[in-house]
Amino acid sequence: MTDAPGNPSDHMRALLTVLLPFARDTISEHGEFYPFGATMLPDGELQTAATWEGGDRPSADEVLEAVRVSLRARADRDELLATGVVAGVTIETGSFPLGIRVELEHRDVDPVTWVVPYRSDDAGYEEGEPFTIAAERRMWD
Repeated sequence: MTDAPGNPSDHMRALLTVLLPFARDTISEHGEFYPFGATMLPDGELQTAATWEGGDRPSADEVLEAVRVSLRARADRDELLATGVVAGVTIETGSFPLGIRVELEHRDVDPVTWVVPYRSDDAGYEEGEPFTIAAERRMWD
């Protein structure tokens, strides 16, 4: 199986362009979202990652861990080229109290974590300036 065209930055950017709009739409429609993920297969195909398959309403932390465990297992089997995991975060400073955190990881380069600050109320959804934070390698050692 050959690797997807482009370089690792292209691969992670492709995941970002799938993940961010879904998070934004979910916030606009429901006011919040549970963690979720997406993957890029070695041939370049993008797939969504399962979020929760349990019966009870889980905490966001439980869902986040379930997504990460599932993706790590697939990365260990060499099924993935890149992953993206999205979760909500609280931002301590500034006028945007919430954030969409997108952890992007590629098997061949260092990970990148993006945060898109936002606020959402009856007046609508508004974003601040995106920024990056220190990223942790979780899928590939």
